Amino acid sequence: MSGSVGLPYDGDWRPSYLLIDDGVPSIRRVTYDIDREAADLRDAAHPYAGWLESEQRQGQFSLPE
Repeated sequence: MSGSVGLPYDGDWRPSYLLIDDGVPSIRRVTYDIDREAADLRDAAHPYAGWLESEQRQGQFSLPE
């Protein structure tokens, strides 16, 4: 199952993208400061900040409460 680049749903919290090189697909992962992202969401008073932080850390989908 795939999610968006910054909200993957395959159990790996790192953002990912698909690279196709000479017809050979590979998934690439990148890291970023997830703690900073969570703080930015809270500071911006995002209505789903807690849910998004949980989703990003788990890398799996759950319905927001």
